[in-house]
Amino acid sequence: MMAKITYKSSIPNDKPLWLLKLQLSVSQLDATGLKGNEQDFRNLKSFIDAEIRSLMEKGDIRRSFVETELRQDEGRTVIHIFRNHMIVQTYYIEA
Repeated sequence: MMAKITYKSSIPNDKPLWLLKLQLSVSQLDATGLKGNEQDFRNLKSFIDAEIRSLMEKGDIRRSFVETELRQDEGRTVIHIFRNHMIVQTYYIEA
C-alpha cells in the first residue's frame, strides 16, 4: 500500500505566494515508499522547514513568522504550518 501526502488549508482562497510555492514543492516530492510512519513525518517536516528557510532567504516570506510543528491531531500525526501563530495549512500522510 502506497501512502500519499495530502493537505488541508485554512486559507481556501487568496493564499500567499510563498504558501503556493511550498505546496508546489511538496506536491513534487516522490511519495513512493512512504508508509506514513513517524520517520516519514520527520523527513517531511525537515523538507518543509528547509523549503520555508529557502523562501525566507529569497524574500518570498518577509513580514510573516512561519513555523512548523509535528503533532497528534485526533489520533493522527500531522504537520501544522503556522503563520504568525495561526495555522494556515496541515499536511497528512495517508495510506
